[in-house]
Amino acid sequence: MLRVAPIFLVLAAPSALATDVVPTVLASTHDAPVDGTADSFNGSPFEGLIRLVSSQEDRAIQEYSVAAFTGQTVMSATLTGTVAVNNAFDNGVRTFEFRLYAGNGAADLSDHSIAAVLVGTGSYHPPMQTSFAYSFDVTSQVAALLGGGATWIGLRVQATSNPNFPNILDVGITTKLAIDVSPTTGAGYCFGDGSATACPCGNASAPGSDQGCLNSLGAGGTLRGDGLASVSNDGFTLRGAGMPNSSALYFQGTSVLGGGNGSTFGDGLRCVSGSVIRLGTKSNVAGASQYPAAGDPPVSVRGLVPPAGGSFYYQVWYRNAAAFCTTSTFNLSNGWSVVWAP
Repeated sequence: MLRVAPIFLVLAAPSALATDVVPTVLASTHDAPVDGTADSFNGSPFEGLIRLVSSQEDRAIQEYSVAAFTGQTVMSATLTGTVAVNNAFDNGVRTFEFRLYAGNGAADLSDHSIAAVLVGTGSYHPPMQTSFAYSFDVTSQVAALLGGGATWIGLRVQATSNPNFPNILDVGITTKLAIDVSPTTGAGYCFGDGSATACPCGNASAPGSDQGCLNSLGAGGTLRGDGLASVSNDGFTLRGAGMPNSSALYFQGTSVLGGGNGSTFGDGLRCVSGSVIRLGTKSNVAGASQYPAAGDPPVSVRGLVPPAGGSFYYQVWYRNAAAFCTTSTFNLSNGWSVVWAP
């Protein structure tokens, strides 16, 4: 295969405060003869196959879990990734459409033709180029899907030029959906990206991703806080994401470990110390949960925050039973610090 510089379509840049969501559903649907209805899935390693010729069509499908952003205002959302050639023996410009839809967390043949909104286009020219990177501002589309109740957002990439010989949509190495929601309350610290204490077995998350150490899903658990942190009018919520569908313990402390850099604990870093209070244990759905949920005491009540307020620190401990990293069966999110007002 020829190796030359790729074409980059730089159309949008993710916010520095955005949370990166990687796809956890990867598939490619196959339609032959071409009638607009998928007949089967392409097997591994062709989960990202995109192709269009007279006798057959393949469309790449990815789905992103967005349950952690439910009920929040989307400030920005950016979709990025790479499409690469699967062979470079043909000549000519290949063109593509990128469409978003409300997913369900599973690969279905109906995703091949499900109603989807066009969010961008891209192209490249094999054999002179072997890949192109895309970056699309999808703020309005993501906000609309979340507002409509979506907990998964699907991406479908399909060829628009014919013939369009085999191409591969990146299956999660560069592909991500970066979402920045309404302004957070507090600040993150003790990240597992190499900026703090080293993760226990080289399982660092991507630099600047503001995640904990990587878990067996290839993602780092994240913790964010939003809403009013006032003891007299508590509207504060802790939101965890990027975890397996397992139990998640939200806890509070009065100080930080290691000067805010944390110390190794299980497959991750423990960031919270001092007088520790367990706020509550939740069951993750689509890798996400929150405290408080309906029926829970507010954080300030459960955490015994004094009337005068003060600085407190939060983290999520979550179960990760898959064989990964250390012999422990748990990991942790990044830390989150909050200064409570009276």
